[in-house]
Amino acid sequence: MSRAAPTRWLAACGAAALAAVVVVGGYGAGWGWTGLSSHVTLWDWLEALALPVTVGLLPLMLRHRTRLGPSHKALGITAFLGFATLVLAGYLVPWPWTGFTGNTLWDWLTLALLPIVLATSTLWRAPPRWTTRHAGMLTVAVAAVVVIVTAGYLVPWAWTGFTGNTAWDWTKLLLLPLLIPVVVTPRLLRALEGWITAAPRA
Repeated sequence: MSRAAPTRWLAACGAAALAAVVVVGGYGAGWGWTGLSSHVTLWDWLEALALPVTVGLLPLMLRHRTRLGPSHKALGITAFLGFATLVLAGYLVPWPWTGFTGNTLWDWLTLALLPIVLATSTLWRAPPRWTTRHAGMLTVAVAAVVVIVTAGYLVPWAWTGFTGNTAWDWTKLLLLPLLIPVVVTPRLLRALEGWITAAPRA
């Protein structure tokens, strides 16, 4: 372990402790200067933290992408199911502190699409050989998206929140999430592999 590692851990622990004090003081003690109160919901926290946290973790995901095993996948699936359960409860119970009620599918896409693409972009790989199964899965996924989007506008399904959003809105929503796995991540991976290959061995 390098000498800088303990310093980084101390800094991280100090920042976490300070954040905990601010959160407890804001919600529990009513410290007005924090801006935290019952009006700041889980949705607000997700809006503030989802993208910065994902960007901060991206170097780790790039570095350790080849070390992901079954236990990591199981942990990821468990976390996803737990969050999905929380979201359903936030809408159905409902739990006001989640702030989920009133947010549509469009709001969720605006919030989560880019962080999800960033978090999973290092795992995206085209199959070495396309089979009927791959083509079928892609066809089903595309068909499902087309049906939901079309019904969102024509039925219309209010829960989608698509009504009123134009082609320009969709372009702003999808452009960066499409560029990351298609253009950005492959170049980053090639640069990282080149750096590892060129680095002198101890």
